[in-house]
Amino acid sequence: MANNLPEVLKMEKKQAYDNSATLDEAMFASGFGIYNILHMLLSGLILMGVIMQSLALGYVLPAAQCDLDLTLQQRGWLAAIPFSAIILTSYFWGWLADTRGRRFVMLFSMLISTVFAVLASFSPEIISFAVLSFTSAVFMAGPSSVVYTYLGEFTNLRHRDKIVAFGSSFVGIGTVVLPAVSWLILPIDIALPINFLSITYRSWRLLVIAANLPLAIGFVLLLFAPESPKFLNASGQQEACLRVLRQMYAVNKRLPEENYPIKSLVEESHTVKALESSGLIAVFKSMKDQTLPLFQVPLLKWTLLICFIQFGLFGTTNGYYVWFPTILNSVANHDGGSAGICAILDAHQKSPGNGTDVACDDTMNTTTFELSIYIGLVFSSMYIIVGFLVDFMGKKLILLLVLSSTGICGIGAHLAQNQNIAVVLFAVFQMCGACIGLTNAVTVELFPTKYRAMAICLSMMMGRVGSMAGSNLIGMFLSTNCGLSFYMFGGLILTCALLCFTLPGKSDSAPKIIKTDPTRNQTHEPA
Repeated sequence: MANNLPEVLKMEKKQAYDNSATLDEAMFASGFGIYNILHMLLSGLILMGVIMQSLALGYVLPAAQCDLDLTLQQRGWLAAIPFSAIILTSYFWGWLADTRGRRFVMLFSMLISTVFAVLASFSPEIISFAVLSFTSAVFMAGPSSVVYTYLGEFTNLRHRDKIVAFGSSFVGIGTVVLPAVSWLILPIDIALPINFLSITYRSWRLLVIAANLPLAIGFVLLLFAPESPKFLNASGQQEACLRVLRQMYAVNKRLPEENYPIKSLVEESHTVKALESSGLIAVFKSMKDQTLPLFQVPLLKWTLLICFIQFGLFGTTNGYYVWFPTILNSVANHDGGSAGICAILDAHQKSPGNGTDVACDDTMNTTTFELSIYIGLVFSSMYIIVGFLVDFMGKKLILLLVLSSTGICGIGAHLAQNQNIAVVLFAVFQMCGACIGLTNAVTVELFPTKYRAMAICLSMMMGRVGSMAGSNLIGMFLSTNCGLSFYMFGGLILTCALLCFTLPGKSDSAPKIIKTDPTRNQTHEPA
């Protein structure tokens, strides 16, 4: 970092004398302050809405099992609906965000997702609930795929890692808010008959809507937010980009917009091509043009690396989260002496009262809610700690330390023969999910603006593939070979840690000034 600091200082000094600047220089001139914090809070709210909607079915389905006449197998594939929708559509949303804009994609998709979520709450049977929930999740995949890019592109290189890490902490906050809201709503004794739909509106239907409220609020607030300045600049809309930068300058510096020193931006030679022609062939050609460079040198190695890391992180965090209530309930209900998690699960499965028949019961074990909230608080704290440390330690070192320690804790959670210690190690194991946002921050820097949203979406899609694979594998192993699941996913996280050694170091992340080619798009070069 020290070797590049003079170049950063030269960039900041250059702003005071030149009316024309590159986008990175212009963003430094806009400052860092209240505007960036407000934008981080907005993006964080959207992230919280995505995680709440993705995981809400874990709390909804046990309470809905009688109204929808659900079997345990049906509950399993219904819970996988959000992940499958994201897997199928993330690629499309990434292409659309790179060709039409980040803000447009999020506004459109969040509105439609909210509408279908409300409709799903009125579903009279399982088929309609599945179709409407899937449709809502398809559009929820829009902000899920784009919001990290939108968050990172409003902050200059010096503060980007920190702001993305703090924004990502709302994922952890969502894991606290969701069980808290569920705990508040599910015990409510609601039984409102709606005769023309042949349903009784119960508390779980209200929870379906409540879980979507953050996205609905985010949609309203996003109406007052601008498009990403990096997208505007890369798509040839320099004047629109300057308007956004002037607004950022005025809010951050508390000075008139007219005082903004940058009057023009260096013309870019590589711009985002908007979709001008219509038809299916044009759509596929545009998607191919956005994707092929990701699988060609020099971006290929970063594409494979980021996709594998996200696969491991999502597969471990979300894979175990699906079975979190099962594991915690078994531990909470264990009446014997000290024992490991797998021994308790095996004993619980062999108990005579552990049949497959379910009763119509809208309540859930309060211990599960409490432990979920506590672990969510720790999860959120990990995001915040990472946000404070990233400027001092760098993304690479934090990824190495967190992934190594959590991977070891995952293996230790199986080996521990005291359930209290095992639960603590298991909770720490889940903290590897705090690296998802940091990995996205790495992706923002590794890939050019033209392909950045597509790279984020592709990696997030692979992450959701990991979620589906993880939840199914863990469910299978918990009933056949419980210990193998901890060894497998603990080893997977340790492998991700080893692969992080290949990432650029902290000293490589400072902006580079390329004076020999004034038209070169510096935002298209990996930092």
